[in-house]
Amino acid sequence: MSSAQRKKLPKSARVVAIGAVALLAVHMFFTAVYNTPYSDLKYQVLPGATADQYVRPYLVQDYKIFAPDPVDTDRQLWVRAWVELEDGERVRSEWVNASAVELAEPYRRTLRKQLSVVGAERLMTSYRGLSEAQQRVAAENHLAGEELYGLRDALVAADDSNSAEVRSFIRATNYTASYATQVAHAMWGDKGEVKAVQVRAVYDPVVRWTDRHDPEAKRPPSKYTDMGWVPAMEWPGQDREAFARSFQAWADKAGVEAELEAAATIDEAEGE
Repeated sequence: MSSAQRKKLPKSARVVAIGAVALLAVHMFFTAVYNTPYSDLKYQVLPGATADQYVRPYLVQDYKIFAPDPVDTDRQLWVRAWVELEDGERVRSEWVNASAVELAEPYRRTLRKQLSVVGAERLMTSYRGLSEAQQRVAAENHLAGEELYGLRDALVAADDSNSAEVRSFIRATNYTASYATQVAHAMWGDKGEVKAVQVRAVYDPVVRWTDRHDPEAKRPPSKYTDMGWVPAMEWPGQDREAFARSFQAWADKAGVEAELEAAATIDEAEGE
């Protein structure tokens, strides 16, 4: 629409037209920022985090159920917790496949990405971006202080050549550790205080498409992130009770009952 054409419109219509153009410009700008392939440019110069929030989840289709890139891997998030009981004894839970729990309800398996699956994908992708030295650091426990500052500093100290990958890994770990904390409160919060959590993204490949009719075909070996314990993390706005109600209902339907075992100490300098 030309400037002359806009002047002929009623004032209200001109306002609507200008607003529509402005919204289109914002949409195009955030779409461009979101698709920028350079992390340093995206998050240091451009408003990458804002663009991520704008685009996801409504404008993303990542179910990978269509050719030419059908799903070939079960992606899961496993969590466990370190709990101090009311009598002071410290115990450790068994591993819980949070993704299997989330998918216990059949209706939740159709065309939707569960929180744990999204977390597993982000964690695995960012973990693979770390150097070998940094992956060894990630396998250690980082319980000192609050949040993930100790882990971040240890990763940079081990290798300061990939700051963007470290930031991506810390964001993914923040997401998954916060989720794991909610799972821990839902499963074992009534037993005592949740002191720490451990998360693991597990990729379990399916039988290759070309071998799908072979009765003796076996799945390729699983891959997982090797990470130590981090402090339990909660954020304003999280509703622990509401999450617990839903997760416990799914866990009951899935038949998941994770036991607790004695674990007096978790060494700050060693992973498990």
